[in-house]
Amino acid sequence: MISMQSRIDRKYTSPKDSIYAHRFFEDLTSGYSFTLSKKGDDRDFFSYEPQGCMINNLMKGQHRYYSSYEIEQIISRIAYDLMAYGRAYVYIKPEYTKKKRDDGTEAQELSSIEIEEIRGIIKKKTKTEYIFCVKSFNGEAKDIQIAKNQFVILTLRELGFSKRFFTSILTKLSTCDITGKSTDMITNHSDVYDFTYHVKSKKLAELKILSKIGWTFGKDALSDSYIMYKKIQEDQLRLRFLEYIIRGINEGLHSLLGESSGELVAHINKKDYKQLWNDYSSGKITGTELTKILYGY
Repeated sequence: MISMQSRIDRKYTSPKDSIYAHRFFEDLTSGYSFTLSKKGDDRDFFSYEPQGCMINNLMKGQHRYYSSYEIEQIISRIAYDLMAYGRAYVYIKPEYTKKKRDDGTEAQELSSIEIEEIRGIIKKKTKTEYIFCVKSFNGEAKDIQIAKNQFVILTLRELGFSKRFFTSILTKLSTCDITGKSTDMITNHSDVYDFTYHVKSKKLAELKILSKIGWTFGKDALSDSYIMYKKIQEDQLRLRFLEYIIRGINEGLHSLLGESSGELVAHINKKDYKQLWNDYSSGKITGTELTKILYGY
């Protein structure tokens, strides 16, 4: 078990810290309801549909997991694990209560369910269950048995990215941090050091590293068109993660409760990003109009 504790600690070591890391993960794995909902829509962004479905009623048994806010927190943690570690685990945990039958005997009745993001290592897999090793509250490793129809495995590869795609971006971005180098050069080589050129060259390197994803560390010196293009990229990336996670959760729920039990839904303000960008590029809509659509002003 000590060995398993070490393995879990190594597996979940936080990605290399840098001036970029916190903002990077915070921006890309949270705020779905703020970014992707229709402004002025008074509905909860996340809900279980249709109203009154089995899942909706079972989730009410766990009040703190029922609200749209709590659902979003769970999804954000799942998205973080996918980006940071390449894999995320979801445990759909049922709770049962004893109920007396008419003949006086007792039976177990499903009374509520929880959806949990769970961290650990799969030790063994059988036809019906997983033996999953987790760290308990006191820091010690322990094994738990999870039925296959209560366990969802999500991977970055299924989203089309390599396991270390996002962490490698952070590693590359750390080379663009000018703070240490510029301080040394200004102090010791002020007569030959061009700070403005250094900032511009590192910014160009940063933008090149981030060219495939919709995120930037600050918008200084970027054109309005480029900012809107990156906004579209970021929204599409968020949607890609959100839809994949929701699909995985729903598959897990249906595996446990059946297809007719309902499903988790995100009330997304759908946009045709490709058409919007084509319309802007061809002059059919202005930059102001595109900005209003993208940001929901």
